[in-house]
Amino acid sequence: MKPPATAADLDQADWLARNQAMWDARVPLHTASGWYDLDGFRNGGLALDDLELAGVGDVQGRSLLHLQCHFGLGTLSWARLGADATGIDFSAAAIAQAHALVRELDVPAQFEQAEVSTCRLGRTFDICFTSWGVLMWLPDLRAWARTIAEHLRPGGEFFLAEGHPHLFIWDDERDGAGYLPRNPYFRHREPVVDAEAGTYVDDCQRIGHAQYRWNHPISEVVTAIAEAGLRITELAEHPRLPWRPLAWMVPDQRPGWWRIDRDPFPLSFTLKAVKENA
Repeated sequence: MKPPATAADLDQADWLARNQAMWDARVPLHTASGWYDLDGFRNGGLALDDLELAGVGDVQGRSLLHLQCHFGLGTLSWARLGADATGIDFSAAAIAQAHALVRELDVPAQFEQAEVSTCRLGRTFDICFTSWGVLMWLPDLRAWARTIAEHLRPGGEFFLAEGHPHLFIWDDERDGAGYLPRNPYFRHREPVVDAEAGTYVDDCQRIGHAQYRWNHPISEVVTAIAEAGLRITELAEHPRLPWRPLAWMVPDQRPGWWRIDRDPFPLSFTLKAVKENA
């Protein structure tokens, strides 16, 4: 196990490499978990929620690039819905599992191992898509946004669903008696380091890796997308989230979603953008 390091000891390549090792270690835990319900997916289910489906819309006959796809269930879901779907992720273990699912399920999706900030596939797509717990692993949103713009054809559309960045600051170990800030909201160059990373599929599971995370205020997300040459067409905030990062969250009326009963505030946001015709 690599010992945890302070942010000052590492450069960006080190941060990304350590996060990649952490995600490699998560893959077997996630594929075995009920959280991902791989058996249900094998039986024809979709690993997409209502915000994702409504935000992207009809994908039949359209090409779609799924950024940070993990082990591929979302990408395979878009393929099941008729998209010519490609997924990328920096985890070798995740992409190996995605390829195994393609062979097992005979779903026509493609997967490539690539780090999203530097990925250049040499082709363009009708849709770029990414969702849920993706931005916190990226030190540089401008590089991420350039990747999106580079892979969209003129008129192509981008869709993002993500946890609200204010969630990053709150102490998640309290019992709900109050909200206490723990991390900065506004971006620091150095990441916040969690010395002993767990996994969202099992609160008690520890995997022997540190993780390095960055918070990106919505203003930074919007600016990065705009500077990359995309026109933002929609930005919406939502009072629900498909996982439970704060202990005082309660189940939403929609299965699989969480919310806050008292003093509700936005828990997630969605963004749409388009690449203008040249």
